[in-house]
Amino acid sequence: MSMEDVLFVEHNSSHVVQYRKKEPLRIERVIPSSTISSSIYASIINFFQEVLLPHGYPDSVSSDYFEYQIWDTLQAFCSTITGSFTTRAILKGVGVGDAEASALSATITWILKDGSGMIGRILFAWWKGSKLDCDSKKWRLFADFLNDVAMAIELVVPYFSNKSMQILCITSTMKSIVGIAGGATRASITHHQAIKGNMAEISAKDGTQETLVNLIASLTSIYLLGIILDPIFEYSFIFLMMILHLYFNYKAVTSLIFNNLNEPRMILLMKSYCNINTVSRPIQINQEESVILGTGLKISDICGFNIRLGSSLFECIRLYNFTEMEQLLELYRDDPYLIMSDIEKRCIYIAFEKNCDTQNILKSYFHAVMLALGTCIYNNLSIDIGVKRQRKYSNPIARLTSFMNSIQKQTEHLSNMRIAELKLFKNFVGPEINMFLTSLHVSGWDMNVHSFCLDQWRIVMKPYSGKNK
Repeated sequence: MSMEDVLFVEHNSSHVVQYRKKEPLRIERVIPSSTISSSIYASIINFFQEVLLPHGYPDSVSSDYFEYQIWDTLQAFCSTITGSFTTRAILKGVGVGDAEASALSATITWILKDGSGMIGRILFAWWKGSKLDCDSKKWRLFADFLNDVAMAIELVVPYFSNKSMQILCITSTMKSIVGIAGGATRASITHHQAIKGNMAEISAKDGTQETLVNLIASLTSIYLLGIILDPIFEYSFIFLMMILHLYFNYKAVTSLIFNNLNEPRMILLMKSYCNINTVSRPIQINQEESVILGTGLKISDICGFNIRLGSSLFECIRLYNFTEMEQLLELYRDDPYLIMSDIEKRCIYIAFEKNCDTQNILKSYFHAVMLALGTCIYNNLSIDIGVKRQRKYSNPIARLTSFMNSIQKQTEHLSNMRIAELKLFKNFVGPEINMFLTSLHVSGWDMNVHSFCLDQWRIVMKPYSGKNK
């Protein structure tokens, strides 16, 4: 029968079914012979796929899902193996197997250990809860590093049994931070992977994968605990497991390709855009993004200013009198944000209205960076952005420099641009913003969501500023 008789073909993972014309007017369902011959093998594969992977895989998840899950599975295996050895060390330290040990003292130690962890979770969630979405890769790797440090400390409990309560309280607090940071960043990663809005299923399947890996690792640990008795060999093996655990975690977070912007990715994007006048694609920026907490390029390295998003304007309101402030509000009457620069503190403040969406947040950040660079040029300050002037095309810095050179500064002292000069600057930067946002969209960046860390201050413009007319 020719392919012309095929009405349509259905696919479900590796299952392929054809629906064909059958004389005279009937339709028959046909399973190709190649599918039948491999049905047993395919059935086994399909079973594990249905148990472990989200429905509709791979079309229902992000392109980096499989690679991330492989590395995540390997790190979970190593972590469980290490945890089994630290559990043995803890039980020895609190007196399990020691006839002279008191059950009451061991119970009190355990209760205090759990209590310390509860307090640690509350305090860490209050202290850093709002920052976890902004740098989910860094916090994810940091959480696993801290977990290894905590387990390394727990290994010495048998040698300091008289201090076991203090040691376990410290490590329990450390592990509580691991739980909060790891869980929160896992939620952020799940949101990224769920391209079909299937967050709940992906989270459930991730839990299934982790449970299976932990089960296999636990059974493996039973065997290893029985044969690894020499302390030197034991610590060498645990150290190896920790190294592998951190390596697998590093590979996992570096495999993620987020297509929404946070501040580190925006900084890398701005640097390349100012250099080559082209917005880099998500895969390139994610490969360049630092995943180690406390490292990476800062915005002040590019434009000489820090940028504070959603902060109170109290610190910079002194820079303007009442009339100038009215003029500044009028200047931003068509934008849901307000930008003010402080040359003395080398800081740009961005205040947002409540209705400011993701696109306007990206717009305001680009505007602020250009204002900071313009202020540096205005005051003859050096710009360490590494831009190479090309003959064949211009770039934002070249265009900005040309524009700023057309403005005549009235004083030799360091100063912010005056209101009249800010109006000229805003007219210049408008088309630059539009070109940048268009390039973001073309390059595949998601402009509907963001991961910037914003303070909670919001402004309401005065009615007579024209904002609400």
